[in-house]
Amino acid sequence: MTSLKQVGLVLVALMAATSTGCKTKPKNITPIPGGNSSVAGSGSLLGRDSSGTVNGGGDVVTVDQSGNIGLSGLDEFENMLMDRDALAAQTVYFEVDRSEIHPDDLGKVEAVAGILAQDAQNKVLIEGHCDERGTEEYNRALGERRALSVRDALSGLGVSADRVRTMSFGEDRPADPDLNDAAYSRNRRGEFVLLKPKPGS
Repeated sequence: MTSLKQVGLVLVALMAATSTGCKTKPKNITPIPGGNSSVAGSGSLLGRDSSGTVNGGGDVVTVDQSGNIGLSGLDEFENMLMDRDALAAQTVYFEVDRSEIHPDDLGKVEAVAGILAQDAQNKVLIEGHCDERGTEEYNRALGERRALSVRDALSGLGVSADRVRTMSFGEDRPADPDLNDAAYSRNRRGEFVLLKPKPGS
């Protein structure tokens, strides 16, 4: 009986030892089919240095207390109001590890081009996003490719390049924080942010 109690105590101690410890688990990196997580992707990454400058684009990113992003440092993009709701319904979604716009989403890009055609003063920021699988560096590059793909589609519809800015958030801003296929598909996206001149500028 004593040895049975000892075995029970040892098992309880082992269970307690394995259930305590780190409360935060390391990020689970799931390989992306067909993806090479060691490859950063083509083109320059839109990484930020300590001053907030986005490398490769020359934009300066400012973040307010609400987490809203602003652009400054470029004359044509200064003093612009960011309207996230105006084009929210036009969000473009991507397949796993892809940056090509799905034919079903081309109508959304056309709608954005039409909205921009209505007011020559308005501009647009295109944000590229990824799901959380893959390395941070890979996702940053993939987000950039997605944003550039959308920009190129807008350009093909007659939107002037000087009215468009792109930015990659990689996996940093998921639309859905769950870790399942439905959430991943919502997070693989290109978002449009309408930029309007501030009154009086």
